[in-house]
Amino acid sequence: MNDERHADAHANDSPRLTRRDLIIAGVATAGALVTSRVLGQGGPAPSPSGLVIRNPRALDAEAPLDALASPITAPEHFFVRSHFGAPTQLPLAWTLTVDGRVGRPVTYTLDDIRTLGAKGALKARPVTLECAGNGRGVFRLPKTSGVQWERGAVSTATWTGVPLGRLLERAGLTDDAHHLSMEALDRAPLPTVPKFLRSIPREVALGDAFVAYEMNGRPIPLLHGGPLRLIVPGWFGMASTKWLTHVHATPVESDNFFMSRGYRYADGSGVTTMRPKSVIASPLAEAHVPAGTLTVMGQAWSATGIRAVDVSANGGRSWRSARLIGTEQPGAWRTWTVEVEVAAGAATLMARATDASGGVQPIAATPNSGGYGNNSIHQVPVHVS
Repeated sequence: MNDERHADAHANDSPRLTRRDLIIAGVATAGALVTSRVLGQGGPAPSPSGLVIRNPRALDAEAPLDALASPITAPEHFFVRSHFGAPTQLPLAWTLTVDGRVGRPVTYTLDDIRTLGAKGALKARPVTLECAGNGRGVFRLPKTSGVQWERGAVSTATWTGVPLGRLLERAGLTDDAHHLSMEALDRAPLPTVPKFLRSIPREVALGDAFVAYEMNGRPIPLLHGGPLRLIVPGWFGMASTKWLTHVHATPVESDNFFMSRGYRYADGSGVTTMRPKSVIASPLAEAHVPAGTLTVMGQAWSATGIRAVDVSANGGRSWRSARLIGTEQPGAWRTWTVEVEVAAGAATLMARATDASGGVQPIAATPNSGGYGNNSIHQVPVHVS
């Protein structure tokens, strides 16, 4: 690591991940997607990888629900979301600069961060990321802008990185550095469109947030924010800035459009942490299942962790407690499973999560004009024979 006067000292280093590697990593994940395009105003198109494409450019695609049966989501099934798409021009050597209200600006090379990661106490950890608009397409709204997600704009990967607080420590935050604003390499298509820029409070930055350089044990694909992205466990995905190049310490929250006006609930409050929510990954909607004992499984998550999941096989008239699998991993969803009895005919499966703070997933979330935070109970109709 080095201060800004020596920012170019390692301009040709990072042998573990070259510019060519970055491009290949992005193409490897996106390669299966480019053959599938949405023509005209038709519905979503499935890609060869199984991702459901909501927008072809910039690519917005949600994970297929059956892929969410696994505790860890493979990169080719991990949902994809960005406002402007991945950057098309990459530097020869990636750096991350911390500046603003600091004792001195500091610039880290990619190798610096990997070295800190290897020496640090932060191990690879699973973290669930969910788009704030996940479920927007199933809200009953007369009209709303934004991607019309159903339920698959959520995924979990194992991320390896360095606590953001450790990177800020060398720069020395001043007492009035109350917010940290994240800048990325992606650019808006037109100069009149504001950059996408988000900030997080100081206590969050010094708490659980970290800068990741690996996803599921390999360099983060370009499509998913590589080579460096922020991970903010418990917060909706827009806080976990992709293609991270700068962290600006500021006295106040960012006044960027996507903070001051975008991502706001109806009462004006900011969209921040994830709500208690569960998704049924098996069986899928409209599946034909035999009468008798049926195994239902899925994932549940919340900013505070999951206390319980209850499942109904009769449209909510009665509920059965699901078994939570594994141990609680802060910031990651919890796999659950349960056996229910179903009789011949039509049945509606429902899953309801309760989080560690006592929050309960509602039958129907209150709509808001932006379509944010829809944590309505997942209802899955099946045919029993």
